[in-house]
Amino acid sequence: MLKNKKRNLILAVLVSGVLLVSIQCAWAAFSLSVRPYVGGYELRYDKVNVADGRVNKEVSVNITSTIGQQYRLLQTFVQPLTTNEGNRLPNNSLVVYALRGSNRYGTINVLQEVPLYMDRQLLYTSNSGGDTDSFTLVYGLIPSGDIAPGYYRGRLAFLLEPLGGSTEQPVTVILDISANIEVNSSVEIKTESGTRSIVLKADKPESRAAGILVDIKGGFGKQFRILQVVSEQPVSGDGTTLDWQAVTFSAGNAKKGTVITGANPLSAMQQPLYNSSLSGEADAFTIQYSLSDASGQAAGKYKTSIKYFLEGGGLAQMRLIDTLALEIDNPRMFDIVITPENQKGMLEFLNLRPEGQPQSNEVIIEVNSNTGKPYQVTQNLYSELKNKEGETIRVKYFNLRTESMDTLGTLKFSAAEAVTKGEAVLFISDKKGSSDKFKVVYELAPSRDLKYGDYSSAITYSLSEI
Repeated sequence: MLKNKKRNLILAVLVSGVLLVSIQCAWAAFSLSVRPYVGGYELRYDKVNVADGRVNKEVSVNITSTIGQQYRLLQTFVQPLTTNEGNRLPNNSLVVYALRGSNRYGTINVLQEVPLYMDRQLLYTSNSGGDTDSFTLVYGLIPSGDIAPGYYRGRLAFLLEPLGGSTEQPVTVILDISANIEVNSSVEIKTESGTRSIVLKADKPESRAAGILVDIKGGFGKQFRILQVVSEQPVSGDGTTLDWQAVTFSAGNAKKGTVITGANPLSAMQQPLYNSSLSGEADAFTIQYSLSDASGQAAGKYKTSIKYFLEGGGLAQMRLIDTLALEIDNPRMFDIVITPENQKGMLEFLNLRPEGQPQSNEVIIEVNSNTGKPYQVTQNLYSELKNKEGETIRVKYFNLRTESMDTLGTLKFSAAEAVTKGEAVLFISDKKGSSDKFKVVYELAPSRDLKYGDYSSAITYSLSEI
């Protein structure tokens, strides 16, 4: 009997020990569950369109802990979101924050939205007792114009680790992430004025240039370029064509790609304007069209159109983006400029003395013309040179000659000749009626019978088509 009691006592102690160990093992739970509300065990973004903007997905986090010690939860990218082509989701495209009040005990470290990055990020720290807790994380995908279309895959690791020197092993959970990015890529071209025409005006300094804005929306995923093609040489209503060099263009202000620089004349050939980055990112740039020196161009209103094309970016062939009209207004110009301006239209020789030194009087005549027709410059001397008493200078002492100033037309007084009262043709333009410039030199020689004084005559210069 005594032996049986002793055996039962030993058995009871053994059973109690086993139960105690079992209870202690049951208490030592330390586990993590991370599961999206939608998508099973994968954080999945289906058909995300850049134009639609941000997409949020919720993830439920459940932590079970009976180790009696404080712990923390971190996250880090095991594999960043990347396509098969090697395109990576740009920085700051994926952000995370926790729903306020979704936990019970610990401290959430991402109550404010933060971007995901490759280093370890602290999400949550438990209370000092390390109680079991749960909360909800929100992962936002923010597609930007820099993102290339495609199917992105990545992996996010969650690390649950004890604090305070616990012997408990950390727990790692992997969450797969996928995103199917669709980009409605487009290129928008418009004038700064908002019209459908690029208008240049030669007679208004503020209108001698016009700007174009090019907005590349969405990413193309591959490199592309933008070209322009002028449909025909600018032509006026009467069939006159404008020289290609009369209008130049340049581009600038691109941030991702490169643009053509310098002042480039229009051409009948394709002309590249812009080369994108290798991944065809979204961008914007400007084009400025300027009217160069139009003085040598015939007057008229010239018209043509400029077509803009997209080449590359995965397209099998060039695609027309848009067409804008180009209008150049070169108003009629036909005027004469006299330097120095004769006061009250007078030709004067002052303080003349008998047998004094010869005197000369120079006049520069400049003609601005774009009529395309030949013309002539005529002077009209209204009287012989005379003083206030009415005494005149004999013709043989008063000569004129014309001098070239890179003159294109014909000078009629290349050698000195006597100046006579009345009209005299000084100059005849070239056949195209080009703008021109020349000098008239009036020379007065002294004579013994000359009386001291000031001598003058009214004189005018006129410009007329031939």
